[in-house]
Amino acid sequence: MVKKILSIVLWVATAAALVWLFVYAREDYLHTPLKAINLIPETDTGFVSKSALYKEIESFCKEFGRSKEIKAVDMIAVQEVMKNNAWIESSTSYIDLDGVLNVSFKEYEPWFRVFGKDGHSVYVTRKGIVIPSSRIYTPYVLVASGNFELRSDSTTYQLCDTLDSDRNLLNALHWCEAIERNNFVSHGIGQLYCNKRNQFELTVKGFDGRVIVGDTCDAADKLWRLESFMKQRIDSPETKTLKSINLNYKNQIVCTKR
Repeated sequence: MVKKILSIVLWVATAAALVWLFVYAREDYLHTPLKAINLIPETDTGFVSKSALYKEIESFCKEFGRSKEIKAVDMIAVQEVMKNNAWIESSTSYIDLDGVLNVSFKEYEPWFRVFGKDGHSVYVTRKGIVIPSSRIYTPYVLVASGNFELRSDSTTYQLCDTLDSDRNLLNALHWCEAIERNNFVSHGIGQLYCNKRNQFELTVKGFDGRVIVGDTCDAADKLWRLESFMKQRIDSPETKTLKSINLNYKNQIVCTKR
């Protein structure tokens, strides 16, 4: 009986000691000054300035010129910095046992760039996310221009097929998808253009005229006909005299001379 009591007391004392050690270690950890900030880009697209981002995060981790204690670091503010960055798609942040604030983030990857009627430009991702252009980075992507009404602010938003202002952007996205699926044509397209009637035209390398493709209906078939024409006639002297190639008619290629 005595042994049983001693055993229970020993287990209770051990458990209490472990709890005390845990509390002591935790308090010691929380009162330790933050040692460093480590930015971990999951993708390095180029839109985000690491030095600027570092300084912005550092402002929440410094107090009177020295590092704050770990418990005083405002992790919510750090996440707000990442959330408010228009070029960051997602992020996570944590402080490890060494007292280092680790911030990992993933940048948006632009698929094509759009110039609106007022000269303002944005980028669109494969998922239909519109992100603002940047002064520090210009990726080499397909360009669309013409009759696009773009928001003047610098927010990031998802394209919506119920908004008239987004309809041409969505159609441009669908054309980019169709162009990418045609490996031959994708290497010859220079630019997308949306005219005043909201019909799309393509700029084709090696051809000075317009290639009219209209709306996105039967986009794959239109590009297949364009591919056939390019393979057979693009180097022909007669092609140099053409003003336009119209693929907007079913099973036809209608050419107009200058």
